[in-house]
Amino acid sequence: MIHPSAAVEHFSAPLHRSFLTSCFLSGSAALFILPLHLALAGAPHVATILVLAWMLSQWPIAHYLSRSGDLDNAIAASSGLFAFFVATICMMTGGDSSFALLWLLVPPIEAAFASSRRVTIGIAALCCGLFGIVSIFTSHVPQLMILSPETRLIATAAALVYTGMLAVRISLDRKRARAAVAASETLRRRVCDNISEIFCEIAQDGRVSVIGGPVRKVLGFVPSKTEADWLFHRLHVADRPSFLSRLADAKEGHEASLFQVRFRIGDNRPGDNGQAVYRGFELMMKPAGEQDSCDGSGMVVLTLRDVEADKTLPADPEIGTEKGRRGNIRWNIIEEAGASVQAQMSEIVDLATMVETRGKSLSEGSLHQTAQRIRSAGNRSSESLSAILDLVPGEAARAATDLCNVDVADCLRHSSHLIYPIAERLRVGIEINADPDLPNALVDRKRFRQALHLILSEMVETTGAGGSVKVSVNPVESGLELILTAVNRQSSTNWSSEGSQGVLEQASDLLAQSGSVLDFRSALGQGESVVVAIPVRFERNVRGTTVGATATARQLARTA
Repeated sequence: MIHPSAAVEHFSAPLHRSFLTSCFLSGSAALFILPLHLALAGAPHVATILVLAWMLSQWPIAHYLSRSGDLDNAIAASSGLFAFFVATICMMTGGDSSFALLWLLVPPIEAAFASSRRVTIGIAALCCGLFGIVSIFTSHVPQLMILSPETRLIATAAALVYTGMLAVRISLDRKRARAAVAASETLRRRVCDNISEIFCEIAQDGRVSVIGGPVRKVLGFVPSKTEADWLFHRLHVADRPSFLSRLADAKEGHEASLFQVRFRIGDNRPGDNGQAVYRGFELMMKPAGEQDSCDGSGMVVLTLRDVEADKTLPADPEIGTEKGRRGNIRWNIIEEAGASVQAQMSEIVDLATMVETRGKSLSEGSLHQTAQRIRSAGNRSSESLSAILDLVPGEAARAATDLCNVDVADCLRHSSHLIYPIAERLRVGIEINADPDLPNALVDRKRFRQALHLILSEMVETTGAGGSVKVSVNPVESGLELILTAVNRQSSTNWSSEGSQGVLEQASDLLAQSGSVLDFRSALGQGESVVVAIPVRFERNVRGTTVGATATARQLARTA
């Protein structure tokens, strides 16, 4: 019975359903009472006939709402009909001294369910006019005899009950409206977090308001509501004339225009101290249609899209997921290590061929030197193969934890050697400060190296071109403290772990299984640093500790 246009809306459908339900219940009650009254009490009183007629009249109103879907007009018809019914009862039962005069306050309350202000004002004016008619023309209407002196008291009590029911319905509608607004806001935020464009609306007076989009993520700041022209002031001076001309064309109703500008990003405002960082954006301007704007013509819809971010998007859609990012990190390291193994094995084959073909003519010193070169190439190949095996989570990932003495400086050197080709391609430096005389760590070698590869490669990929990853190992009271910090970033925002939670959580699990703990530390002006607490003190019964028992004992912590 609900109109299709309202059935699909989460807010309008309950309002239509409650109105139709009350109409059907009213008409059904009239059809039930009328034959019962005829059988038990005979012919009904004139007042009873008026009440039954009003109850049955709700069915045509429900039919109109079901066919048209116009709830405001249906509420106006129902309230107006009830006002005429009450006025008729008042004129036939004493006019301004009638017991039913109090019920003239009910129709304006019913009209409050409509979303149109004109309906409420119109019904209130109608009730005022009917009150004047009842007060003036009562003497010309035949009067009905009141059945009992308690009728006024009963009518007043019924009016209180009915208005209380209406008040409950109004409070339920407000609660439903708040829930609908909260659900809509949640959906809007979810959409804004998963899109790359920023949508703005430019008013006739130049005021810019953000409609949606990841403003903080893309621009590095959130515009204040008091800054009406924040967009224009952050444009590069050379791009402002083009922006103003395109804006004038859009206000005149021309077709959408697409152009590129340089936009200032970061928290520092124009005029503040500090270096201004500009980034290329693609802007599209188009005039807002009647459905896009509630303020009429002259509004312009503007879309900002980060051009530099689009160039760095991966071709594989799975790369954008956390699972894809972890797989991509592993694949990059394995690819570089595989190329290194291939080159070293080729060197071994060449040296072996030379010894085979020219071995008799070589001197003892040359043979010794060749053997050393073969041994060196074999050792490098073994290290590269160990790195590849470290990044392959096979049965060893579910095996018992094997704690042993590990040289942290050697692990850092090995990881940086593997990740250096990736860092060189991304133009990111790696600075390692580790004392070679540090005590050995008591960790699971395989899992510790896996975690170190993941953390270092993730920070290299998220630091940005021109920056560096500074790695330092310091002895502390509880053991060793490994600190990784992104420095010299060519960006106005500091490095944060928010975009790397999936990779860092996996690294934290591996460190927990290896006997270490991953933490975060924030410093003013430097952003976040990754801190790994590494034990060095020997503990008994450490071999054979299950992975699950160790992993559940430590969780990923965040400290500010």
